[in-house]
Amino acid sequence: MENKKSYQELLKEYTMTQWKKEQCMTELQIDLFLNKIMLDWQIECKRKQIDLALDAKDEIAFYSLTNELKLLLTT
Repeated sequence: MENKKSYQELLKEYTMTQWKKEQCMTELQIDLFLNKIMLDWQIECKRKQIDLALDAKDEIAFYSLTNELKLLLTT
């Protein structure tokens, strides 16, 4: 006995598969967006810390922070 699915069953499966793919893509886009926001915030904070190090004439902090900023900018 063959197990043949009706057109309606096949269409329902296809629709669910497409819906799951779209949901996965939406979640991925949201994740990328949030990661971008977080990275931008970290870069901005690092730049402010660099400005404070410059104002304080703290050479060690300046070089350390600029190296950290370089790492953030290469991600």
